[in-house]
Amino acid sequence: MSIVLLVIISPTHTDANASLHLNKEPLEKVHIQKVQLYDELKSTNKGKRLFFDHKKLNLSGLTLLSLLADLGIREHPILTHHEMADIDATDEALTLELYHIASQSYGNQLKSAANKPADFRAALINDTLPAYIDSAMPQFNAVIRLRQAINKYKRIKNIAWPALSDTFNPQLGQGHAEVKILRKKLVTLNDLQTASTSKHRLHIFDQSIINGLKHFQRRNGLKPTGRLNPKTQNALNQNIHTRINKLQVNLWRWLSLPRIPPTKYIMVNIPAFDLALIDKGVPVMDMKVIVGKPSNQTPIMITEVNSVTLNPTWTPTRNIINKDLLPLHNKNNTALKSLNFYLAKGYGSNTLYREVPPNLQEMLKQYRLVQQPGSNNALGNVRFNIKNNNAIFLHDTPTKYLFKQHNRALSHGCIRLEKPDDLLTTLRIKHRKNNSVTKHLRLQESLPVFITYQTAWIDNLGKINWRNDLYNKDK
Repeated sequence: MSIVLLVIISPTHTDANASLHLNKEPLEKVHIQKVQLYDELKSTNKGKRLFFDHKKLNLSGLTLLSLLADLGIREHPILTHHEMADIDATDEALTLELYHIASQSYGNQLKSAANKPADFRAALINDTLPAYIDSAMPQFNAVIRLRQAINKYKRIKNIAWPALSDTFNPQLGQGHAEVKILRKKLVTLNDLQTASTSKHRLHIFDQSIINGLKHFQRRNGLKPTGRLNPKTQNALNQNIHTRINKLQVNLWRWLSLPRIPPTKYIMVNIPAFDLALIDKGVPVMDMKVIVGKPSNQTPIMITEVNSVTLNPTWTPTRNIINKDLLPLHNKNNTALKSLNFYLAKGYGSNTLYREVPPNLQEMLKQYRLVQQPGSNNALGNVRFNIKNNNAIFLHDTPTKYLFKQHNRALSHGCIRLEKPDDLLTTLRIKHRKNNSVTKHLRLQESLPVFITYQTAWIDNLGKINWRNDLYNKDK
């Protein structure tokens, strides 16, 4: 049982950033380094195996196997006969898997501190290895709930899951053989109570099933129509094994966050089109957001809000100019002027300004295109500046009607906020909207921001939520 095999089968290794430098160094060298690491840790443990007492798994071993099974590294939290036959090799492999998990750090912009060998050694010296294993996963309540959901679904993974046929489109009061299949799916997934109908009416498409379908649709990010439309049918046909895998993929994603949550932070979930402000583990504010479309994806990152710009100007990127603004200008060369765009050259007191001319494309070789503050400014009345290298902001928007749309992957990558004033209030910033003067305010204390990609999570009510894999990252 080699550690190279363990690393390859780890679900995160579809992501080059997840590897322990396997792409930078020869495999033989990496293997030697890992063997040396194990020998050092075993030496710290007074030459004893880390996860076995005599020939039986100790508490640390049982705790680690449970974590490995939840992450999908192994199918069961039980060692095979082959692994038990060579417990020295198994102890080494388990040690390196734990170190690999605890060392994960994908933080974009602000990297979460990676685990160090000294942390592992301290747990051995202080006899706190089980607690160290638990701390390998970020200590968010959502992580605990996700692990519970994985084990709940594993208990029903072998249940029969026949697919609903494409021609099955029941009407209220209609009897159909497939209604029993639909009813069983909704009951299994906790969207319908088992005692909601009599045995004699199990095949009838009644109001209880419509209510169950609405509940299922809400949890899956679908419009709660109560109708068995194609999207709902596809979601219902998704088998339990597929859902377990999706839960495990999302559990791995939590490893990108700090192991200890900040007291207060912003969490953006891209596939859910949602932003929450968390204070002491409790959501205190929630709002809809608009994120980047698949062709202009909002990047996953760990960052922070460090300043706010009131009445911002907007300098569009070259990509936005070429794809959107130049075609608009070429169609109507007064359109950009009516939207309060101008050309600027230089900075500060040396800035030169001029109106947008008909030959805009030629002038952009010397000038930059800027939109003045105002009611139609693309950034609205406020921009929340976050540290990043992708020109991504959280900001207001003049197109409020777009928040009524179900699919809100509509931006060029920035995150548009439904209720920016609520966030301003939280940051204790007052804003006079009739004032058009641009003002930059640096926060006394930065607020952490986690822009995440969660296609499955468990809410505070214990309900499992699923969302469409917007950017095809689950695969």
